Amino acid sequence: MMEKILVTGFTGNVGSFVGKYLKEEGINYKAAVRNVKKAKEIYGENNDYVEFDFEKASTFDKALDDVDKVFLMRPPAVSDAKRYVKPFIEKAKEKGIKQIVFLSLMGIEHNPIPPHYKIEKFIVESGIPYTFLRPSFFMQNLDTTHRFDIKENNNLFIPAGKSKSSFIDTRDIGEAAAKVLVEDGHLNKAYTLTGAEALDYYEVAEIFSKTLGRKVIFSNPSPLKFRKVMIDRGIDKSFANVMVGLYMSTKMGMAKKVTPELEKLLGRKPISLEKYVQDYVECWK
Repeated sequence: MMEKILVTGFTGNVGSFVGKYLKEEGINYKAAVRNVKKAKEIYGENNDYVEFDFEKASTFDKALDDVDKVFLMRPPAVSDAKRYVKPFIEKAKEKGIKQIVFLSLMGIEHNPIPPHYKIEKFIVESGIPYTFLRPSFFMQNLDTTHRFDIKENNNLFIPAGKSKSSFIDTRDIGEAAAKVLVEDGHLNKAYTLTGAEALDYYEVAEIFSKTLGRKVIFSNPSPLKFRKVMIDRGIDKSFANVMVGLYMSTKMGMAKKVTPELEKLLGRKPISLEKYVQDYVECWK
């Protein structure tokens, strides 16, 4: 019997690409979404959608029915991993899930503060075979979270100092996730996934300037100023705090590591930041 995979976070930056690559491989999957009607409008009718919400344990059973494996990602709004994610992992164990591929964070094994640390622990303790993907900073944060400042103010308004980040394209993460779900040999392993080079934000601003044909600067605000501006724009306080925390760890040099693991998984070079900016250029025009 052909296996079926539950893809959580299907409407997100990574989950949609996991679905895309599974579809290309002819693998059956269920697209877990909070609002089925809305997902059909945006992503079309030809996905097997199922209602799923970490904050509604009543949705777990149906989502996990007839499923062998799970691509798991934590929505940014869910910070209480013990309350919302652990019960889902317990339900997956009860249902006999054969593998959880969890989208974690680079360096999480040394950083107990983000919720990903606890989620990895819960998965290991559950005894379900796992694969942890620990990617570096998403390129796609630049066309979502930071889109407004780049588009309207020609400004990389990011409190990252002079530090470097080994940016990764979420299209590559999606493809890597699909591979570790369908190929043998990835159980109980953790992969640190990065792009092929580490860049500082002055270099990123140069790439944007060149591609967009206008001057984009990196203003390097203080963490407090960044937090205040984000909250003033209506971003939830706890999410603003998480962002500041991530950029503080970037400042401390925790985002600059470059590994060959993504290239090994994909059998090709990772997508470069230049290519990403060219592909998404309409976002900032």
